[in-house]
Amino acid sequence: MELRHLEYFLTLSKELHFTKAAEKLGITQPTLSHQIKMLEKEIGYALFNRVGKKVELTRVGEIVQQEALNIQDSLQSMSSQITALSKIEIGEIKIAVLPGEITDLVSTLCIQFNQLYPNIKVIIETTDQVEKAVLQQNADFGIDFQLTSNDLLQVTKLYDEEFYLISNKENEQPNISFSTALESPLILFPSVHQCRKLLNKTSTEIGKPLEPIVETSSIQSILNLVRSGVGCSIVSRTLYEFYGTQDLFFQHIDKPSINRAVYLVMKKNCFINYAAREYIKLLVREVEKLNFKTEKEAIDSLHSAVL
Repeated sequence: MELRHLEYFLTLSKELHFTKAAEKLGITQPTLSHQIKMLEKEIGYALFNRVGKKVELTRVGEIVQQEALNIQDSLQSMSSQITALSKIEIGEIKIAVLPGEITDLVSTLCIQFNQLYPNIKVIIETTDQVEKAVLQQNADFGIDFQLTSNDLLQVTKLYDEEFYLISNKENEQPNISFSTALESPLILFPSVHQCRKLLNKTSTEIGKPLEPIVETSSIQSILNLVRSGVGCSIVSRTLYEFYGTQDLFFQHIDKPSINRAVYLVMKKNCFINYAAREYIKLLVREVEKLNFKTEKEAIDSLHSAVL
C-alpha cells in the first residue's frame, strides 16, 4: 500500500464524488477510479458503494478512513517535530569530548553559544569513548584526536595544532627543542589528560624522563603558576588561544615538533538538529578566525554536508 493511495482514498471519502475528487487531486477521473480499485483489491473489500453518480463509504471504508486519518495525523506530527528540531531555537545539544583541553575548548565556546541561543541546553559528556557515544546516539557529535576506521562514522578534520612552551619571560629564540623544554621546571596536566599523554609518549620516544614539579587539572591554575614564575608549561595552541594569555610568552617546540589533529565526529546518515548545526558553525568560525591549520577541502565538505 502506497501513501498516495491513502491520499486518493481520503480525498474521495471527503468529496464522495469521483470527478470532484479527481479535480482536487489533479488527476483524471479514470486514473482515480483505477487507483481506488487497486486499493480495494489490496485490502480485499469494497471501500465505496457506487450507485450511479452517488458514492458512499462501506463499513470497511469507514474503518479504513479512520485509520488513514490516523496515519495522516502521524505523518503531519512527524513533519512538525522535525521542523521544530531543525529550525526552532529551542531544545538541547549533547557533545562527547575527551577529558582535558578539548573539554575546555567546548566549555569556553558554550559561553558564546548561550549568549546567541539562551533557550538551547548544552550537555557536555566527558568520555574516553567519544566514537561509542556518537554511534550509540548518546551525543549529537563528538570531538576527538585519535580515531579508528569505522564506516558508520562521518569524520572531518577540523584543524592541526602544535604545542608551545609558555613562560612569563620573553625569549630570544622563537623555537625550542623538546629535549631542552623538558629541562625547565614544568607545570603540567595529570597523565589522564590527552595533552599529557602525548607529552609522555614523546618523552619516552626520545628517552628523556618527563618530571613536572606541579600537576593540576585546572588550566587557570597552570597559567597563574606560570605568571608567578613558578615554572613553565607545555600547552596546546587551543588552550593558549582560548584563554587570556596576552601577558605570557611562547616558543614553538621542535626536534621533534609536537602536533596533533582535531576531528569532528558524527554518525553517518543521522539527522543533525538545529542546535548541533549552530554549535558546529560557531566552532568552525572560531577555528577559521584563529587561523588554525585547516584543510580547506574538509571544511568546505563540512559546510556543504552539515552547515
